[in-house]
Amino acid sequence: MENNIKRVHTGKDLAISSMILVLGIGLYFVNAGLGIVIAVCGCLMLLFVKSGVKMNGEGALLTKVALDIDHSCRDSVKDYLDGKDVDPKVEAPAKGGVVRLEAYFNRQEDIVYAQLFDFSNYTYEKATELVGISGVRARKLISKL
Repeated sequence: MENNIKRVHTGKDLAISSMILVLGIGLYFVNAGLGIVIAVCGCLMLLFVKSGVKMNGEGALLTKVALDIDHSCRDSVKDYLDGKDVDPKVEAPAKGGVVRLEAYFNRQEDIVYAQLFDFSNYTYEKATELVGISGVRARKLISKL
């Protein structure tokens, strides 16, 4: 199953971009050059600013969180993402190595898509694939984030 994460517009994105566009149009009558520049910025924001995330471009709007967690927590999180009934430990990194946990979640619908990365050779390498979790298990992981 291929999961494609799509960036989408949120209501806040559209509201801010529209306000800047309207401000530019209004400012055009006071100072034409500045009004045009601000209106163009508003148009570009309408086109390119997308702060929301959806899985496969549809479904619930998700929030992204990326955490560096202590390497000692790696096995519990990996086992949890593999479907085992363990309590995932998510702790801030101490002096040891780090592991990156990226999660896309929606609290209202109890949905989490999570992926674990190992830090090696100054890059993050996949330790697991993107895993979808829902229901009580998702609520448990969301509470740890």
